[in-house]
Amino acid sequence: MRVVVVGSGVAGLTAARSLADAGCRVVVVDKGRRPGGRLATADLADGARADHGAQFLTVRSAELATDIGAWQADGTVHEWCRGFGTGDGHPRYAGTGGMAVLAARLAVGLEVRQSTHVDAVVPTTDGWSVSWPAAHGSPAGSLAADAVVLTCPVPQSATLLGGAAEVPDVAYEPTLSLVVALDGPASVPVPGGVQPTDDAVWSWVGDNLAKGVSPVPSVTLHTTAALAAERWDADRERLAADLLASAGPWLGGSGVVDVRLHRWRFATPAQPRPERWLEVAPGAFLAGDAFGGPRVEGAYLSGRAVADRVVVGR
Repeated sequence: MRVVVVGSGVAGLTAARSLADAGCRVVVVDKGRRPGGRLATADLADGARADHGAQFLTVRSAELATDIGAWQADGTVHEWCRGFGTGDGHPRYAGTGGMAVLAARLAVGLEVRQSTHVDAVVPTTDGWSVSWPAAHGSPAGSLAADAVVLTCPVPQSATLLGGAAEVPDVAYEPTLSLVVALDGPASVPVPGGVQPTDDAVWSWVGDNLAKGVSPVPSVTLHTTAALAAERWDADRERLAADLLASAGPWLGGSGVVDVRLHRWRFATPAQPRPERWLEVAPGAFLAGDAFGGPRVEGAYLSGRAVADRVVVGR
């Protein structure tokens, strides 16, 4: 069975792995330069690194617990802490060297085509066609499939499918991510993460050195959804400067070596769907954190579940 997976985030890579293990011929296509989606790590000046998407993952399911054990054994992830402030006893796992390391681990052995800007997913007489235009010196192309699994944000999936399927409306909340490399220690308290509940600007502050991501001090700060929506279209340089000023109390008085700003338009599904996946047309499936829940584990479980459904229906 030929399956094309659109999106190389956690859901897409997990689905592709399960499908390949079941004997399917799988190709993953994604517009990004590297696999992972929000499993994203930035390289900054002076050797600093910073996770600017997902910050950690938790495990509450037996399925993910098995893989976490294997990833710990091979050094892909490590237990960072068991909560912030008072703690809640649930382990938080971080990628060793960054969450992008976990994405790379998930992609091992799979055919993953990055920098492939899919622009249409259309039904054919015997399945589906996934196509993309010529771009950046690469030729246009297409793939034929018996089934297609779309794991990108639901509004993007709806655009790709056009009128070929009825896709539900799913709203997402945005986030702005500011990463800052420093010449000295940050002032984020042990264990290196804070989730403010009453801050008008920040919803997360993380110390990448304390987390085991960066060999030198660097901080990741995520804005609230409200702030991101309000400032979404602001000039990048002005926005970065304003956010850096607001980040001052977390920087420990250290000097700023490097600053990067990333916009996550589809950071968090506002109201995740109750099902783990959705078949919107015969052989066309939607999956991702909009179905599994707005965490790394939710995307993982959605990918596993949709792969099971595709295999059963072949």
